[in-house]
Amino acid sequence: MSFKHIVLGTLMDLPTYGYDIIKKCFMDFTPADPKINEGRLYSSLKVMERDGMVEREVKLQDDLPAQKIISITPAGVEEFYHWLASNADEEGHVKFDFFKQYPFLTKVNFFSYMTPEQKALKLEEQLDICRRRLQRFHQAKVEMEEKKVDHYRIKILEYGIEVELLKMEWLQDLLQETGSRSGQE
Repeated sequence: MSFKHIVLGTLMDLPTYGYDIIKKCFMDFTPADPKINEGRLYSSLKVMERDGMVEREVKLQDDLPAQKIISITPAGVEEFYHWLASNADEEGHVKFDFFKQYPFLTKVNFFSYMTPEQKALKLEEQLDICRRRLQRFHQAKVEMEEKKVDHYRIKILEYGIEVELLKMEWLQDLLQETGSRSGQE
């Protein structure tokens, strides 16, 4: 994922304040709750400003601190469209990138050191996490549809829903397998 390009894409809509970028980057996905690190945002903006992709304009206000409006420059627009048309960030760089996407797999890798009961408990906990996440994704989809959010953003969320359903199916299969193996041990 190119954080810089997410920010540039957000600024393509309209100039805004730094804090608003945090809210606007993933505002359509709010109940799904993606996070943006504020420190990373401001350090990225500083680099993008240095590279001529964004500019800040100070807006003075009566009895309030001045606000810095951030907007994309023509060089930033060019960079954004170049990235969008390229193949950059479309293929993961990690051979087994699913480990990175689902850190619980690291623990599963060592399940042989756990009792069947401990394994079952961990798998049930993961199923609960998936159910809660799936509920947030469905809530986000309903809200996105009500707000008439761009069709492709809704399709992204549908992808996330399918991934969660697949995880749940895998967890349930593993849980069932764990139960049947405990009778063999």
